Amino acid sequence: MYASKVPPIGPDDDDNLVKAEKEKVSKYLDLAHVITAMWSVESTVIVPIVVSVNGLPAKSFDQHLKKLSLGFWIKGRIQKAVDLETARIVRRFLTLEP
Repeated sequence: MYASKVPPIGPDDDDNLVKAEKEKVSKYLDLAHVITAMWSVESTVIVPIVVSVNGLPAKSFDQHLKKLSLGFWIKGRIQKAVDLETARIVRRFLTLEP
């Protein structure tokens, strides 16, 4: 039998990274059940990828990348993407007309 993995990805506040991981897992639990039934797999594992808005990864980030069989090179790319998106949001906010 095969097992599927669902990696929910999202930025969260760095003070709440552990809480955010738990919320991501519970949020995607229903989807995991649907995937298990739809793909006829034995189990579905939810692997949260959580990075704060300032690019700080959760402590379990490396373990989750390993579970997904992703190279650690992707860690820098994920952090860069989060940093660029945060900078874009800040730039847009600072250029608002009063």
